[in-house]
Amino acid sequence: MSRVQIRKIESYDLPQLEAAVSDFLGQANRQRIKRSKRVLLKPNLLGAFPPERAVTTHPALLEALVRHFLELGKEVWIGDSPGGTANVEQVWKVCGLSELAERYPVKLVNLSTSGFRELSWEGIPVKISEVFWQCGIVINIAKYKTHGLVGFTGALKNLYGLVPGLVKSDYHGRYPNSLDFSHLLLALYGLTRNRLSYSFIDGILGMDGIGPSGGRARDFGLLLGARCVSALDFAAARMMGFRLDDIPYLGEALQMDGVLPSRVRVPTSFRDFKLPDVDIRAVRFSNRFLRRIPRAAHHLVERYYSKRPVISDRCLKCGICVQSCPVQAISAPGKFSLPRIDPKKCIKCMCCHEMCPHGAVDIHKTWLTRIIER
Repeated sequence: MSRVQIRKIESYDLPQLEAAVSDFLGQANRQRIKRSKRVLLKPNLLGAFPPERAVTTHPALLEALVRHFLELGKEVWIGDSPGGTANVEQVWKVCGLSELAERYPVKLVNLSTSGFRELSWEGIPVKISEVFWQCGIVINIAKYKTHGLVGFTGALKNLYGLVPGLVKSDYHGRYPNSLDFSHLLLALYGLTRNRLSYSFIDGILGMDGIGPSGGRARDFGLLLGARCVSALDFAAARMMGFRLDDIPYLGEALQMDGVLPSRVRVPTSFRDFKLPDVDIRAVRFSNRFLRRIPRAAHHLVERYYSKRPVISDRCLKCGICVQSCPVQAISAPGKFSLPRIDPKKCIKCMCCHEMCPHGAVDIHKTWLTRIIER
């Protein structure tokens, strides 16, 4: 359960990807794959971002997985629930899935409109798309990125796309800080982990800086995979330079799986491997620092150490930030004015920054924040 497979792949070359997929899935639950007819490929389709932006799972990796499962005679579905109110058909087109579905007999599924089940894990209710329960094989295909709220986007965070549509925005409003949101992610993981057949992280092209959409695209040249989600995320985060306590959900996820960090096995050539020149300073320090501040002192601390979204003059007035805000803190753009964020309502979840397809939402930092994160 604690074995993580890693392969160096410099480009999205289909034959290399097919070879890696076949090799990696040799470690999957073969009995489940053998007896199940339908497979759900669950990529990261955050929004309508082209593959070169490194925001979403690359279509070439999805093609390699499609070909693998079609050869096994499986019925292949590809599904996700993009963030905010993104037009799903536009997301499929821009992310390369529409073209993929024209060439292969696969079904593209909108997890936002397919119904859901509401289940509870340790008192936390979570709505999960009905499609997840309709597929005997579930392959989780994440993107290798940083994340402004929880530090790291890997295989566990990718499961958040199983939550339908605007329910995700509602959850951001209910669980606005990194610790509370991590409890929600752990509840989601507890409810879904036993039905996951295998997980990949697409790190051939990844992202550092302030992810998951506004960071810097990087040629990491890595494909990672494992049966155990927490072991996979631990290995991937460590290679980025994160420590275990930098990721607020990771330690508890490892405990949930009964995996000791010291027992996570990676290939010998990657045992002490660190990705060079990776910028994780802002996302790592923010999470570690603020989690150690008592709740009663948060308001005082945030006067001097805080970040907030600001809409820049690069804005094209598409309105996606307005629709994505879980607390309706952003006013609609006018004919001669940009959208405006009400600082009294803003909970600093950064959903507007995450969902803006034009990179027009900047992060304003206080002077203390800039000094510390330098």
